[in-house]
Parts: sequence; structure tokens; C-alpha cells
Amino acid sequence: MMEMLQAIEASSFSMWVKESSTAYVAVLAFHTIGLAFLVGISGATAMRILGVARSMPLEPMEDFFPLMYVGFWINAVTGMVLLSLYPTKFFVDATLYIKLGAVTLAIVIIRKLQAHVFGEGANLDTAAGSKKAKMLAGTLLAVWLIATTAGRLMAYTLPTKLQTAAAVLVVAVVVLLIGYFVGRGLGWIKSSEQGVQQHPSVYGK
Repeated sequence: MMEMLQAIEASSFSMWVKESSTAYVAVLAFHTIGLAFLVGISGATAMRILGVARSMPLEPMEDFFPLMYVGFWINAVTGMVLLSLYPTKFFVDATLYIKLGAVTLAIVIIRKLQAHVFGEGANLDTAAGSKKAKMLAGTLLAVWLIATTAGRLMAYTLPTKLQTAAAVLVVAVVVLLIGYFVGRGLGWIKSSEQGVQQHPSVYGK
């Protein structure tokens, strides 16, 4: 297995990308663009479901989903190129598998969220329907946080990884607490019964 990884790392394509600053920067740039489409669109939709920007109708946001899936495939292709540059390092790093697992879970949640919110028979008028949508949206944001953090940590040594992960966890908890109290104050976070009564203004459907 290691011999195969070493062969990929020493291949002419891998060496060309590493030695060509233009090629390497282009791959990184497209990877970032794909990430912006994928995480940005799905994350914005999740935040809208959680109650942010209530004046914006939710239904038209589904029109952005094709662009989001384009972002996924851009990330998949550029991600494979980046992995081919140093496979002997990345494929023995547990952080890679955490990232890939989180991305896979995020795509599954996105599909479930799309079917629940925009699919035929979608019903957000009930407390159960509203609660499920918000649960999926909140879980999606948490999974994206794990995936993006793991992706960043892949470039660090183990001590730096642990310190960075701890810092991200602390910041995430603080942001969640602040967001919760601000959301309650602004009326973004309501009980299930209130969410059902105010369904048109919350979801815009």
C-alpha cells in the first residue's frame, strides 16, 4: 500500500503540480471556490431554517442547490488532486478520515433536508415538521464545522492540531451561547408552538 502511495506521490502529474506554482495555486483556488458554493449555500439555507433573516422566503433558496452540487464536484476533483501530492502523509493521518466522514455525513443531511423542506409532501406547518427541519439544519452546521476544521488541521503537526481543535471548540461554544441569547432576544428562536403559528413569516412558503 505504501509503495503505491509513494508511486503516486512521485508521479509526473504530482511533481508537475507541486513544482508549478500556477497549477498548485489554481487547484487551491478552485478548491476554495467549490467549498464556498457547497458550504456557503447549504450553510445559508440551514441558518435560514433556524430563523435567521426571516423576511427572506425560504422556497426560492432551492434554486441555488444545483450550484451547491457543482461546488461539491469541484471540491471532489480538486481534493483528489491535493491528496495525490502527498498521499504518504495524508493517508496515514486520522484527520483525513474525520474530514471525509464529516463531508459524507453533511451530504446525507443535505439530501434529507432538501427532501424534508422542499420535496413533495413537505410539511413545515406542524411542530414535528418544524422541529425536524431545525434539527437537521443545526446538525448540518455542526458537521460542516467539523469538516472544515479537520481540513485545516491536516496541514499541522499533532500538538498544533490539538491546540487548534480545542480553540475551535471553545470559540464554537461561546458563539453558540451568544447566538442563542441574541436569537431569543430578537425572536429568532421560539418554541415549537410559536414556530407553527408563525409559519408563513418564518419559512416564507
